Parts: sequence; C-alpha cells; structure tokens
Amino acid sequence: MFDFFFPREPFGSQTLRLVAEAGEGGGDVFEIARVCRDIEAGDKDGWEQAWIAKAADTQDRAEAALAAGNRRTAMRYFFAANQYWRMADVFLTIERNDDKAAFFARSQACFREAAKLHDPPIEVITVTCGDEEYDGYFCHPRNPSSDRWPAIFFIGGADAFAEEIYFSGRDLVERGYALLLVDTPGRGSSMYLKNIPTRADYEVPGRACFDWLFGRPEIDPERVGLMGISMGGYYAPRVAAFEDRIKALVSWCGCYSMLDDLYLFYEHLRPTVQRLLGGVSDGEARERLAEFTMKGLAERITVPTLMTHGATDRLMNVEGARRLFDEIGSTDKELVVFDDARTGGAVHCSHDCWVHHGPLIFDWIEKHV
Repeated sequence: MFDFFFPREPFGSQTLRLVAEAGEGGGDVFEIARVCRDIEAGDKDGWEQAWIAKAADTQDRAEAALAAGNRRTAMRYFFAANQYWRMADVFLTIERNDDKAAFFARSQACFREAAKLHDPPIEVITVTCGDEEYDGYFCHPRNPSSDRWPAIFFIGGADAFAEEIYFSGRDLVERGYALLLVDTPGRGSSMYLKNIPTRADYEVPGRACFDWLFGRPEIDPERVGLMGISMGGYYAPRVAAFEDRIKALVSWCGCYSMLDDLYLFYEHLRPTVQRLLGGVSDGEARERLAEFTMKGLAERITVPTLMTHGATDRLMNVEGARRLFDEIGSTDKELVVFDDARTGGAVHCSHDCWVHHGPLIFDWIEKHV
C-alpha cells in the first residue's frame, strides 16, 4: 500500500487531495484507506477498477437510502460517490477521453443528486460567455446575517471540477457567504463534455461569471471576492487584474508563468496541460503557454490579496508564487509559505493541513469581504 499521508509519488498525492476533501464531506478517510490497501503504486488499471467499484457501491447505497426516505444519508453517499467517480479518471490519458467523459458524467450526476437534498440550496446554473456556456453551481449561505449576501467566486485548477472544489470552499457557506462555482474553460464539464479548452485571457470568462453573480438580487455588490486554488492561482489573479468590482483576492497557490512554474517545473503534469489546451503536442503547449503569464499584469491587482503556497510544492514552483506576489500592486497583501514539518502545509494546496490552512484563509476573507 502506498503512503498517502506523507506522499512521495502521484498515487499518494492524489489520494491525499481526496483525504483533505473527505474532511469536508467528500468521502470517508477509512473507506479511502480500504480502497488503497489493495492498490499497488503505479498500477493505473488497478487504481481505476478499485475506484469504479467503490464509486458504484457508494452510489448504490445513496439510491437505496433515498428510496427509503433517508434523505440526509442519501446526500452524504451521493457526495462521496461524486468524489469516488472523480478518482477513477485521475490517471486516464487523452486517448481515453470517452471514458473520462463517462466517469465525469456519473460524478456530476451524483453531485447534483446531493445538491437536490442539500440545505441551504445549491442551484445548478449556467453562465454564458460569447458562444460558450459554462455549467456551475450557486451555493446559498447558511443563516446569512442580512438579506444581501456576501459572495465568493471560487475558481479551481487544472483538473478540478466545480463539483470537487465545493468541498474546498464549503466552510464559506457555513460562514454565511454565497459561493459561485463554475466550470470555466479547460475545467470539468467545459473540458470533458463540451471540448472548451483553457485560455490565457481568463479575464474574459471571469468577467462573464462576475456579470452573472452581480446580476443576482441577493448579492451585496460591496462584499464580493475572488478565490482560486491550484492552477486557479494563475486564473484568479489574471481575472483580478481586470476586475474592478471585487473587494479581495485569495490565491490558494500562486503562479506567475504557467510555462515556467508548472509545465516545465513538473513533467508529470504535461499530459494534463496538453489536454486542457485542446489536445496539443508538447511543442504546441510550450508555444501556447508563453501567453499564460502575469507579466505586466500583476501590478494591476490593487485589492487586498492573500496568497498561500507550500514550500516544497512539487507541482507548482513556490518561486513563481513569490514572483507573482512581489509584482502585485496592492499595498495590502500577504504571502504565507507553509514550511513547518510539525503543522504540515508544505505540499501542493497544503492538503495535509487544512485544519489550519482553511481557517487562515476563511478568517482572512471575513475581515476583507
């Protein structure tokens, strides 16, 4: 069995990511451990089959609970099944896009069944951007303090679905914030089902999402923020450089140049990024990614900004986060680099210390949005 608490290879890192989200309702740590017990590190076929079996079993349990009238139990199983279906496709290559799409569709369907049972409501929504249409969710806050809600638009990373990052940001819902989750270009349903590749000018789809959000009558337009996680550490700052309606930015990882800080830095992510760009070659990816940069743009970010990063992040170079932070134009900015072995957090997205990392981010948001 591979080590996912202190991972040193991709199987462990992907499992640690799920374990962090399980703490927020996206699965169960003991079930995860039982699945991983019989998977050998590097056995991608074994990985796929083990997660298919667990996802199908969990979905069956959800449907049985719902049929029995046990709605809350059904919701929890549907949320877990959503995440387990996601795990089944993690290591599939572009040659198996049809299988990836099929797994994604089952994952999405489970999340939407859970959303129907959730209180406060989670609305299924769409955002139009030119000729493109993005799927997403508008999560209502729990016990809002007024009839005008503060809100956060939360952007995920390279292979993070809108459904997945709900578990990263759900504490904001508990704190009284509305949460907008959208499968922007290159992510989730936009990539898997609609073949909408990622793009350097993320300010364009970002603007469309904010137009949708500011069009909601419940939203307090003076209390709207933006947050990005993982590769969203490029997307969100890029949006913030062009968006003057937001009050604060959180960059949960920072990325100055997607070419230098991610693609060239971590070779195992190259096939994923090539797929996000539309299935291009290595040479085409390097050429296209030259446009994915914050050079000359970071100085335009003037809102209060919090950036976090792991000191030994193997997927995204911490030096890129530092460079981005240094060039951000805001006079109210903070960079937190986790490097303490006792508290954790030095890995990608600080998945191993969300007990500390989440409160740090969400407390900061409460003070600024």
